[in-house]
Amino acid sequence: MLSILKIIDLAIRALKMLILIRIVISWVAPYSRNEFTHLVYEVTEPILRPFRMLIPLGSMRMDLSPILAYFALNLIRNLAFGLLLR
Repeated sequence: MLSILKIIDLAIRALKMLILIRIVISWVAPYSRNEFTHLVYEVTEPILRPFRMLIPLGSMRMDLSPILAYFALNLIRNLAFGLLLR
């Protein structure tokens, strides 16, 4: 059971790191197109898209979906650890 927790923890940490990398890329080089940025966007977009549908950008220029996804991943991690450690 500990190996399952380690895999869940590693996957969530990796996703959170990729979301942070995507945020930095969008600030530093928003129009950058290379294999690395393509990979980051391909992995994180399915996670961020549902949150964008919940809170559409509209007239706002700030995308809040990475923040919501980050908190949701923390919630999923905590729930998984709580359920599996019982």
